[in-house]
Amino acid sequence: MQTNRPDQPHSDYELVIIGGGCSGLSLAAALCRLAVQPEDVPRTLIVEPRSRYTSDRSWCFWAEAKQDNQARPESHVSQAIDIAGGLITRSWRAWEFSAESVSHRHTSGSGWNYHYVPSIRFYEKVEEQLAENPNITLLKDARVSEAKPNENCIALRLESGLSGATVESRKVTAGQIVDTRIPENVDVASAVLKQVFFGLEVRLQSPHRFDDVARVMDDMRVDNEGFMFDYVLPLDSHSLLVEFTRFAAKSLPPESLRLDALESARRVCGDSGFQIVREESGVIPMGLSDGVGPSDPRWIHTGLGAGAARPSTGYAFTRIQRWAEICAAGILKDGKGQGFPPDRPLLTWMDKVFLRTIASNPALAPQLFMSLAGKVHPDRLLRFLTDRPGIRDLLAVMLALPKLPLIRCALAEVHAGIVTANRSHTWHEVL
Repeated sequence: MQTNRPDQPHSDYELVIIGGGCSGLSLAAALCRLAVQPEDVPRTLIVEPRSRYTSDRSWCFWAEAKQDNQARPESHVSQAIDIAGGLITRSWRAWEFSAESVSHRHTSGSGWNYHYVPSIRFYEKVEEQLAENPNITLLKDARVSEAKPNENCIALRLESGLSGATVESRKVTAGQIVDTRIPENVDVASAVLKQVFFGLEVRLQSPHRFDDVARVMDDMRVDNEGFMFDYVLPLDSHSLLVEFTRFAAKSLPPESLRLDALESARRVCGDSGFQIVREESGVIPMGLSDGVGPSDPRWIHTGLGAGAARPSTGYAFTRIQRWAEICAAGILKDGKGQGFPPDRPLLTWMDKVFLRTIASNPALAPQLFMSLAGKVHPDRLLRFLTDRPGIRDLLAVMLALPKLPLIRCALAEVHAGIVTANRSHTWHEVL
């Protein structure tokens, strides 16, 4: 049993977190951070299938900067991204969008920077925090094979030692579950689009030619399979993170993009030879249909299948940190956590129309993104991208986009909403 507390096995917990990824660990870290005393944290078990953490992904986000260039948490979420301050390894004051030899380089007038957090630093930092709290157990190389709510608790069956020859099974109980797995009633394949990516961190033999600019959507283009672009971050004078990304209507295994990522890396590195340091890949569902909520309020779903990522962009890190603080505060106050809060209705509707437009006509995607980058003030666009736009920001975004295709898709979205509402006899809620 790979646990940070091998001498303290329990059979009953106040909280079980299924999945020790970004969402699960962020919640545990928030519990430690917000608790007045370590013993105030409920007895918690985190069940993680991986036997060890590796540098398997990157998290990036925009945030306003303090004078020391660290991420500044937004006032309305208090310390929601404080944990990121010491984890940021690179920040950029400029970022760029490009398509067909045209580029738009942005800088913020109010101190926004683009920040990069490698996952391994996040994992190691949170593990250190958890090790200091006697009420939290991180169980690796394990999974929950069964969960059954009953009157007094939720009964769970755990299987541990997954990577070994012998798998051990035992039962535990939980007063509450936070489940980061994709809910059974959510079909990822039904998402309007899937953001599929494969990335390579490369070390060049000679210094690269790039300015200190985050190329967040580089060389946007379209082929027979849809919309694609490169994502290029200069990590230092000899290192780059190069990701090849597709917005796909059909499900694609990330591994299928490996050759595309290699081609992008060769194109980006030019004549300089390079060595692959590590790889990362994934699929982010964009525009999932709302799943049926859990029948038991003690069983909370979170993660990519339940609102962690912004539907139209795929950005998730700061959304997860904000949710983790809200959920942790509820657990510490009255023992009740909560799932991801819904986005504002207008923002949700705009995301749906935007995604429907790209899905119905992928060739329009470069024009849509370049219109936003070229016509919307950087600070307005950032507030939109980071889920905190004002009405003027939303209006600026709407005015910047080509009207006819969006109007068509907006009408289609309204029609789909009316059909759905009629089925549930609540048509007036759509209008």
